[in-house]
Amino acid sequence: MDERAYVLAVERYPATPAAVPQARAIAARAYAPYPWVDGDTVKLLVSETATNAVLHPGNGGFDLICHAPRNDSIQIEVHDRSKTHPQHRTPTEWDQHGRGLELLDLLAPGWSVAPTLTGKALIFTVKTAQSAGSGSGAAEDRTEGRT
Repeated sequence: MDERAYVLAVERYPATPAAVPQARAIAARAYAPYPWVDGDTVKLLVSETATNAVLHPGNGGFDLICHAPRNDSIQIEVHDRSKTHPQHRTPTEWDQHGRGLELLDLLAPGWSVAPTLTGKALIFTVKTAQSAGSGSGAAEDRTEGRT
């Protein structure tokens, strides 16, 4: 998204594990009125990025910003107080951590990290079902095999 849409939700959270499901719930509620937005993908990616903000918080909590759908996509930002950029890892099958960036690569290719005055913002864009129906195949790939 070249231009950001208006904001549906802005919340500030402490860097605690309990904040992750709260952020996930806020994002789910923000996009609930938009049936063409894949709520499962939103919840998964917010969970992953919020968890990173909790595990690597810098000096404080994190902020979640959910932008309204625009141009067949949505944009979500997670701001934290750390200047350190996330790093790809190679987890083993038994590792409980290390897959968040792989999920972003798969479900929100083109995600980015931008410096802020207080840390950084991880910004990701998710295509909506409306844009997936225009030939990208993304929604079909994710839903294939579901019953």
